[in-house]
Amino acid sequence: MAAPLTRKEQAIADQIRALLAQLPPDGVTRVLADVEEHLDSDDDQGPAFSRGIAGPLGKLEHSIKTKVDEHTHALFLRQCSLQNTDASNELRNCVYALVHGKSYDQMVIEKLNHAVQRTEALTKLIGSFGGPESGMR
Repeated sequence: MAAPLTRKEQAIADQIRALLAQLPPDGVTRVLADVEEHLDSDDDQGPAFSRGIAGPLGKLEHSIKTKVDEHTHALFLRQCSLQNTDASNELRNCVYALVHGKSYDQMVIEKLNHAVQRTEALTKLIGSFGGPESGMR
């Protein structure tokens, strides 16, 4: 889930919604698609010092792009909105499900569960290993 918007970001989002409200639904779809395409073309120009996001199988640093028809795009964005997620996360989940048989989100949860189980097993084996600041003795 995305972090809450700052006041400035919320004000800008409200202005954008007000402007989009002046257009018919198909116009909104075209404008948003154009903005998204423009932003996608800027993705490769990211900050010079940005680091890749670490995923369960390594860094997420390769983009996959495709084109779809207007109706499918609108339905996809609506589906993302209903699931309270963004388009890139849903596309990533679809690709991982197709390639690995599990969504990206499932793989992240499995990795976290494995780390917790490993920590619990180590605790049972060697006892508590908290640092002095943890208050454990």
